[in-house]
Amino acid sequence: MAGKVLTTLAEYAVLVPASMFGVLARLGLVAVSQYPASAVFPLAWAQGVGCAIMGTVMVWKSPISTMYPPLYLAVATGLAGSITTFSSWMLEGYEAFADLDGTGRSRLHNTVDGLAYNIVTASIALGALHLGSHCARTLSKLSRKAHSGSGSKEESSETLGKASESSSQEGRHFELFHKLSIVIGALFYVGALLLYFLGPHSWRHPVTFSLLLGPPGTMLRYALSKLNTGTRLEGKFPIGTFLANMLATAVLAAVYVGQRAPGKGGQTPHLTSTGCDALYALEEGFCGCLSTVSTFASEWTSIKRTRWKWRYVGVSVVLGHLIIMAIVGGVSWSSAGLGPQCIGT
Repeated sequence: MAGKVLTTLAEYAVLVPASMFGVLARLGLVAVSQYPASAVFPLAWAQGVGCAIMGTVMVWKSPISTMYPPLYLAVATGLAGSITTFSSWMLEGYEAFADLDGTGRSRLHNTVDGLAYNIVTASIALGALHLGSHCARTLSKLSRKAHSGSGSKEESSETLGKASESSSQEGRHFELFHKLSIVIGALFYVGALLLYFLGPHSWRHPVTFSLLLGPPGTMLRYALSKLNTGTRLEGKFPIGTFLANMLATAVLAAVYVGQRAPGKGGQTPHLTSTGCDALYALEEGFCGCLSTVSTFASEWTSIKRTRWKWRYVGVSVVLGHLIIMAIVGGVSWSSAGLGPQCIGT
């Protein structure tokens, strides 16, 4: 029982540094791809990189898990899942449909732009997932060819005799790694707290606050993912991932409204800089890590029955946009409307 608890704690602990690196990677990719007359929207890079990593580790799942089982969880769920974000896909897709930027396009052009955003995002996600898988398989083949000439095909009796001893040593090593993972996870979070309170104030809004809220989002997504198995919908409709993506989308829509809801006289509400920083951290940290495109894309390709495959994708994307429309659209169409976005530290 104690071993099971230790393993569970280690699984959640490895998500802390992995999700922090995922948040940093997503923020960095979006930042470097924001420039005038860009050929593609900035978030596309984050979605593509995260899905490529997911495709790679899916092929290497067995050797990675053999090295240390929670390591696969850290890379697939923690890193790749936190680089990609389903909730921001839904929000930016709705912004394209509704022309919230106020470009003055016609309804036809709004529809075309919204469809294009969704089609491009889905294409990038699936394409990057397959690219990562292809690269991993190619590297695996090259590695096997390199070792086939030098390695002996015969396994000695001495090696076979050490199998049980190796197994027991492996168990002890995993227990040690579990404890190290818990310590490292705690140190990373304490480090992020110290960076928030002791680091430059200018870092709080764009980075450090988001680092603090990223791991809880990833942990909640991992907890919900356990609902993917053990139900009648297993292998047909990943209900855990679906709930995580829809919850994150709803929270992000509320955050979007909170950042722009006008106060008295049509002015931006008098949010403190900390309040505005917290809303941004919920957007990029919590919601960005609670929702995922990389897992969504891998499930899209893994569901065998075509009817359930498109049912899962269709319900996720359509309901995600409807949630954004109900919350963001409901406020923007009201008499108060939406004001300018608040500015943090």
